Amino acid sequence: MKHSNLEILTPQGTGDGDKPQKMRMNKRTSCIRCGKCCSESSPSLMKEDMALFMSGVLSHETTYTIRDRERIRSHGDDSVYESFLEFIKIKGRDGTSVCVFYRDKEGCGIYENRPAQCKAYKCWAPENLMKGLEKGALKRRDIFGSVDVLLEVIDKHEEKCSYGKLSDACSRLAEGDEGAVEDIMDMLQYDTYARPFLQEKFNVPESALDLILGRPLTDTINEFGFRVVKEGDDYILLPIEPEIREEGE
Repeated sequence: MKHSNLEILTPQGTGDGDKPQKMRMNKRTSCIRCGKCCSESSPSLMKEDMALFMSGVLSHETTYTIRDRERIRSHGDDSVYESFLEFIKIKGRDGTSVCVFYRDKEGCGIYENRPAQCKAYKCWAPENLMKGLEKGALKRRDIFGSVDVLLEVIDKHEEKCSYGKLSDACSRLAEGDEGAVEDIMDMLQYDTYARPFLQEKFNVPESALDLILGRPLTDTINEFGFRVVKEGDDYILLPIEPEIREEGE
């Protein structure tokens, strides 16, 4: 492989003919396991990563689902974007953006069995991590395809409280349509009660719920401009007021 050279002029000393000395630096072309990419975001899974579930490297305890049209906040620049498809990600550690498998001072805990996206990513030559995700993304049907009852639960959940419906209802509410409140509360209620139902009816562990149903709407609705407050057995929907920055910030 041909290496590209970077030449940096330095003020220290001179070479032949009183010309400034040059310092040559080669571009890095391999992973040095610095952990930066592991700390900024966890990987999205591809269909070939199903083998990691089969071997027990990945499980419902370490993964969760991003649903179609879910709004996601970037840890890099705090921007919010809408997912264009369903895909599955490895969880962050303790609610952070740090991959759950990353170990401080040790690096990736599953490096030899790391997901396809981790293997393909080149931090020294960044590329779009979403490339190929539309066709190759691992989805819930790939994991639960042989469990009909779970597929029925997933389909019903999408029918009742998809992010497309939530986005539409939140937009109508922001425009003053008070009838949208009832639609949003119905979605929140269905999503909230579907989770303990799975636990009680089918003995699904709580740690698997974010993989089967995605993250709770009571949490993700924040990115749609509203927040949910629980008072006793009741849920109250409130708008999120935009932060007012002091002049000069």
